[in-house]
Amino acid sequence: MSFQCMRMLFLMIGLLITTGLSASVVSVPMKLDYSFLHRMLLAQIYTDTGGTARVFDDQSDCSTLVLSNPQIGSDGERIRIVTAVKAKVGHGIAGQCWRISKWRGLVEVFLVPTIKPEQPVIEFRVTDSNLLDREGAKPLVTGTLWDWVKQHVHSRLGALKIDLAIPLQEIQALIPLMLTPSEGTATHRVLSSAMFTGFEIVDTGIDLALQLDIPDQATPAAAVSPVSPPEPALTSEEALRWEVAWQNWDAFLTFIIKQAAEDAEQAELRQALFEVLLDGRYDLTDALINWQGGTADPVRELFLKSWERLSPILQRLEITLPGAIAIRYLSFVAAADALKAMDQVSEKVGYEISADGLRRMARMLAPELEKDPLIYSLDVDLELRLLFGFGTPLPLPEPLPDPDTDSGTWFFFRPAWAADAPKRSLVKKLNRWVPHTSEIDTYLPLVEDLLSHVVRTTLRTKRLSHEYHDFFRYLSLTTAWQESCWRQFIKKGDQIQPIVSRAGAIGIMQINPNVWRGFYEVSALRNDIRYNALAGNEILHHYLIDYVLAKTQHNDENGFDQLARLTYVTYNGGPGYFQRYRKQTASQAIHRVAVTFGKKYQEMKANGSAAVASCYG
Repeated sequence: MSFQCMRMLFLMIGLLITTGLSASVVSVPMKLDYSFLHRMLLAQIYTDTGGTARVFDDQSDCSTLVLSNPQIGSDGERIRIVTAVKAKVGHGIAGQCWRISKWRGLVEVFLVPTIKPEQPVIEFRVTDSNLLDREGAKPLVTGTLWDWVKQHVHSRLGALKIDLAIPLQEIQALIPLMLTPSEGTATHRVLSSAMFTGFEIVDTGIDLALQLDIPDQATPAAAVSPVSPPEPALTSEEALRWEVAWQNWDAFLTFIIKQAAEDAEQAELRQALFEVLLDGRYDLTDALINWQGGTADPVRELFLKSWERLSPILQRLEITLPGAIAIRYLSFVAAADALKAMDQVSEKVGYEISADGLRRMARMLAPELEKDPLIYSLDVDLELRLLFGFGTPLPLPEPLPDPDTDSGTWFFFRPAWAADAPKRSLVKKLNRWVPHTSEIDTYLPLVEDLLSHVVRTTLRTKRLSHEYHDFFRYLSLTTAWQESCWRQFIKKGDQIQPIVSRAGAIGIMQINPNVWRGFYEVSALRNDIRYNALAGNEILHHYLIDYVLAKTQHNDENGFDQLARLTYVTYNGGPGYFQRYRKQTASQAIHRVAVTFGKKYQEMKANGSAAVASCYG
């Protein structure tokens, strides 16, 4: 794929729709910004040593004309190029150069673009030029030297062309992946109608318009029903399709975020990418809870939400990358913008974000990839943890907890963590213990002991200023109270099971395996109270360090109380909740969560484990 193609696709930004009798005329705005045009100048014109353009060379070093350092911008309805020029003119006589004239300065050239829709190619016609001194003022240099310079400079700069045929072909190849197979006729009409219809020179570049005709689908009149029947439960086939769709989407988003994080050297960009991943997974969790068969495809909405967040980050990343890798990002951004644009006409033609389309986009960033980028795995992903600052995986109980074993099984910990492990008898007793009301006075102090061990372990292995150590302990204890009433297990009938929320969050710290897929071992989250608590403390620490302390002020006397509320709100709903609560745009429900947590935080500081007894009546 050529650079022009990818840059053009990258600049697709939206759709303007007008309705005709049998089709909708869709105008796709496209922009050639001056950064792109500058790269085209370098690629087509300034191709000699050191990024210069030797527009004349008599091969004897007697007469040469060299252009360098081009700058491009607008001048009303024209394109203006200013380029440094070094000219030397002489006559070769008997092997020597005579009557040499030398001059250095600038050339100012004005061009008017024209487009040939049938090809389609943008060409540039030189309409005027000036010879300037080194400071950019017009010198008194005219006559033969200027005529000679003008002849060669006009000829070379007027050769600039932007070939739109390849980007048009790429768009035509991409659209069928967005349309359902039943819309073959519509696809053919859309592709055959594609043409560029005009342009405008603006302060930032050249704005173009790609026109497509979208046939209107015949829609049979809907039968009028006085009462809408209740939405039936998902059939097994619908449930399977939905499971495959959301797993494909999560695998795709994770792959893209990891690839971008590998290419990003700036910690700030990696943090922003991680935020997109977490917010995207929280969106997915909401969709898993709320989506019903027969309603709009949730994957499209998930894509649009994540792309709105990811697009500006990838554009910032692209300018930091070397050419070959940057081109991959231009291609990917182009494809995603095309999907976003097509979504706006989804009612006109059948449209879906297919697995094959996602695979194609993923391979734009990693063309050498051999494995399927849509593989969905619950295994711990070491690379994912290292990329986003979580370090090596948490130590697993050995052997892994088996949900069918009884509470007498002891899980040995790796030697490196032995000093941080609580007493064996404590973990042994708490695993799979569902306390009776009469046991609460015994159970709660033991859980407090375990959680305190976990806090100390976290503080030994993670960076946190000593002034926040006591605060973090109360934060952790209160979070476990708010999330689960300090329970890892519950009893259903005669079965002991891990406590699991409607959203799928597990255990004493309610870790959602969909949100934190790849970071933690799901079996251990379910079946080992200590592992679950370690995971929750690691997440709390991440949000406290990378969000609350890094992005807020907390100097007032109630600072720790506010820190507690803000950290828990983020723990509860991810970076999106943090932003909304901090900017005071959060919903009433989020505010109620924060207020409730703040009260419990105060109670925990005052009463310790006794405060949690209120959960049990």
